Amino acid sequence: MIAEIFQRERFDDPATARAFRVDSNERKFATRRFFLIAGIMLYASYAWLDHLIGGPFGPKFVAVRLLVAVPLMMGITACFCMGLCKGRETLTFLSYMMVMLLSVLYMCLVGQPVADYYPFGMVVIVFSMSMLLLPSMRLTVGMSLIVLAMLSIMLTYSQIGREAAYASLYFVSMCCLVLVVGMYFLENTERKQYVYKRDLEKMVSTLRESEQRAMDLYHEAKQAEVAKSEFLAVVSHELRTPMNAIIGFSDIIQTEMMGPVQPVQYKEYATHINKSGVQLLGIINDILDISRADMDKITFESTEFDIFETLGNAIVSCSANAEDAGIAIMRTGLKSGSLAVLGDEARILQALINIIGNAIKFSGEAGVVTVDTAFTAQGAVTLAVTDTGIGISPEDIEQIKQPFQQAEGAFARNNGGLGLGLAICGIVADAHEGELRIESELGVGTTVSLILPPECIANQGQAA
Repeated sequence: MIAEIFQRERFDDPATARAFRVDSNERKFATRRFFLIAGIMLYASYAWLDHLIGGPFGPKFVAVRLLVAVPLMMGITACFCMGLCKGRETLTFLSYMMVMLLSVLYMCLVGQPVADYYPFGMVVIVFSMSMLLLPSMRLTVGMSLIVLAMLSIMLTYSQIGREAAYASLYFVSMCCLVLVVGMYFLENTERKQYVYKRDLEKMVSTLRESEQRAMDLYHEAKQAEVAKSEFLAVVSHELRTPMNAIIGFSDIIQTEMMGPVQPVQYKEYATHINKSGVQLLGIINDILDISRADMDKITFESTEFDIFETLGNAIVSCSANAEDAGIAIMRTGLKSGSLAVLGDEARILQALINIIGNAIKFSGEAGVVTVDTAFTAQGAVTLAVTDTGIGISPEDIEQIKQPFQQAEGAFARNNGGLGLGLAICGIVADAHEGELRIESELGVGTTVSLILPPECIANQGQAA
């Protein structure tokens, strides 16, 4: 049982045990130094007691106390204060205590019967003071055994009655037991706190390293993103010039502007080249817009225009694709009159074409695309496009608003595209302090709404 108690004091790691002892001794150094000095002064003050009750032995007791014990205690204290006892604190405190106890034992053995008072007075004082040195649990056990041994010797050779001697020994033994148990739990708690502190420091250090690493990775990612955006912008810009030439010359060939094309298949090839070029140019323009937006270089011009007319132009631009796909486009809500708004007409037209084009692309064969215009209760205008496609799962709605992202359902890869259309629509909506809202249900369809705030509306009076 005793072996288990002592074993529980130890750390599994010898290095941790040594670090704990060093840390504990450093924390207790100032307090121990104070009590060592105070102990010398208290011990020396009892020379007055030696003078009063020592009788013929008084001068001898005073000499032993002041000329022998006190100088030895001062030497031990000086060594401790100078740091010469590092790593040997236990031996230092035991030596300090032995000097006091041996001097008291000498006085008890030599000065009978006048020294019969010492076992009850000096031993308890010396023991109590030695406990204030904040020893370890092992040192507490050692000092307790030494005190009990010294007290037994003094009681044996003194003139104190047997019952008083046994009572004195019993109470001092209980005092020792309480101190040992208390020191055990105190040191056990200190060890747990020390381990917790070390683990906490390691955790904080790890978190700081992780935070710094995360910041480094963040800056690297931002730099990579800027580099990517700059690369895409440069490449897109460089591709536009030859692509415009391809589209222009293929248009001249397919319209036979310079005369009939022979053989006839060349005219058909030119038509395919023109359509592919227009499609590729649209993708290049989208990439260029996304790159400019990432670098905060995209520009918006605010002018007053009729949103109904712009919406009609967007529908006309998408009519050919709708007809080829067998999709019907229906317009509901506010259709007559005019509605003047302030904003970038070209960008809003681009956003509406993207929204309607996506609805046509994902409506399925013989589907219906509904374009609705309405005012909200707050006075904002809503341009909502609803398709009858397979819909989008809720977890994919936020994803498809990001550049180069497509949903696994409606926005599947087999429909083509880079996933830039709705991302550009979101940028346009944000630039006008509006909102791009997507509502969808799998197997039913999707509604994409471009909402312009009341601040963008210049005139509502003519809308009907």
